[in-house]
Amino acid sequence: MNKQHLVILGGGFAGLHTYTSLPQSVKKQSTITIIDKNNHFLFTPLLPEVAGSSLHPHNIALPIKDVLGKEAKFIQDSVESVNVREKTVRLSDGQNLKYDMLVSALGANTFFYGTPGAEEHALTFKSLEDAKALRNRCIDIFQEASELESQEERQKLLSFIIIGAGPTGVEVVTEIAELIFGTLSSKYKNISLEDISITLINSGDRVLQMFDEKLSHYAQKSLSKEHIQLLNNIRVTEIKKDSVMTNDGNEIFANTILWTAGVSAIDLNCACGTFKKERGRIHVQKDLSLEDYEHTFILGDMALYPTEDGRGLPMTAQVARQQGIHTAKNIARILKGQSTEVFVYKEKGLLASLGSFNAIGQIKGIHFKGASAWIMWRAVYLMLFNSWKKRFEIMGIWFKNLFSKRDITRFQK
Repeated sequence: MNKQHLVILGGGFAGLHTYTSLPQSVKKQSTITIIDKNNHFLFTPLLPEVAGSSLHPHNIALPIKDVLGKEAKFIQDSVESVNVREKTVRLSDGQNLKYDMLVSALGANTFFYGTPGAEEHALTFKSLEDAKALRNRCIDIFQEASELESQEERQKLLSFIIIGAGPTGVEVVTEIAELIFGTLSSKYKNISLEDISITLINSGDRVLQMFDEKLSHYAQKSLSKEHIQLLNNIRVTEIKKDSVMTNDGNEIFANTILWTAGVSAIDLNCACGTFKKERGRIHVQKDLSLEDYEHTFILGDMALYPTEDGRGLPMTAQVARQQGIHTAKNIARILKGQSTEVFVYKEKGLLASLGSFNAIGQIKGIHFKGASAWIMWRAVYLMLFNSWKKRFEIMGIWFKNLFSKRDITRFQK
C-alpha cells in the first residue's frame, strides 16, 4: 500500500494539534509535511504578557521541529495557492507539492474594517514581532519623556489608545498598564501619573461582551482601578498619525495607537477558481471538509462552520485546538475506509486576565473573579502549552515576577 501524503498548512493551534493527535498507526501509513512561514508555534494566549514584559518572547514560542517526529517534514515558506482539483500546493519559492489529504489552518490577520488611516498609523497585535515592538516602544518613550522638561510634551509622548475591548484588547491594556505604572514610572522620578494617559476605546456598551454582564462590569471597574480610561459606545472612524477621530465628532490625541478590534482569515487563493467565502472565511461542511473536494479540510480562523446564526464559530485558540484534534480522528477514519464524523464544538469555558492577581472566568455556568480566577487562568493556559520545558520556564518567571518588577531590558526587533 502506497503511503498517503498529508500536507498541513499552518503551525498554529489547529495545524499542530492535527499532527500531534494523529495515531501512531496513521503516522506510519503516511508521509506528513507541515508548512508555515515561521519556524515556531506561537502560544498566542500569552502574547500580551510579552508586550507587558511579564514573559520573554522565547517563553511562548516553541520550535515546530521540536514537535515533529521522524516521519514528518517541515517546510518554512509561505503558501501562494492551492489547487484542490489537482491536489497541489504552490509555495512562494515556486515549489509545487502533491498531496492526498490537505489540512489548511493558516490563521488570521488583523482586520481594519476599512477604517481610513488604520493600516498606516496603528500598531497591530497578532505576532511575536508586534508584541516586542509594543514593549520596546513603551520602554523607548519613557526614556525619551524623562529627558523632557515640559509636562505638556511629556503628556503628549506618554499617551496611549487601545482600540477594541475584546479579550485581546483588555489583556493587552492591563499588561501595558502594569508595565507602565508598576515598573517604568517608578524608574523615572520626574514622570508622574498625571503625565500618563491610557484609553481603551470600545464600540460596544461593555467590555468582554462574550462574558456574563456582571463579570463584564467587574472587568470595567478593574480597568478604572488600573488608571485606564474606558470609552464605551464609541467607534473609531479614522486614524491619523497622532490621533483618532470618533463617530461622535471628537478627536482624541495619542502618541501610541494600538488596534485590536478585529481579525480576518488569511486569504487562501485557489488556483482552480474561488472558494465559497463569507467575511473572508471559507465555507466548510460539518465535518470541516470542503464541499465537493475529497479529503480537504479547512480549520480554525479560516473556516466558516455552519451554525444556526450563520456567523460561524469564534475565531479562538480553543476552537482551533478542538478542530485539529477532531480532524486527526477523521483522517484516521478515512485511512480505515470509514466515513468522517461531524465536528461538535464544546466550549470549555471563558477566561480573561485583568492584570496581576485579577481575572474573570465562567465555566459551565459558574462565575469566577479576582485572585481565584487569575490562578485558574494561569493554570489552564500553562497546561494547554504542549511543552514541559516551556511550562517550567514560564512557571519560574511567573514566580520571580511575584517578588520583582518587570524586566525593561531593551531588545532589538
